[in-house]
Amino acid sequence: MHPIITQAIVAERTREIQAYAASAGRARWIRQARRSGHMRLFQATDGAGHGQISRPAARPGRDPRAA
Repeated sequence: MHPIITQAIVAERTREIQAYAASAGRARWIRQARRSGHMRLFQATDGAGHGQISRPAARPGRDPRAA
């Protein structure tokens, strides 16, 4: 196998492993925060960060800006 292809495959696998480790760390932090009661701080503010995201209106297909 060509060295550049091998390097690209290794780089991709490294990114995947790092992403998995980061998400596992966040999940671990959330579990620990829930157990210790720290999540109550975030739950005390109802609606914080849970609002609807406003999206721009869809433009009709004939509009020159639609493309």
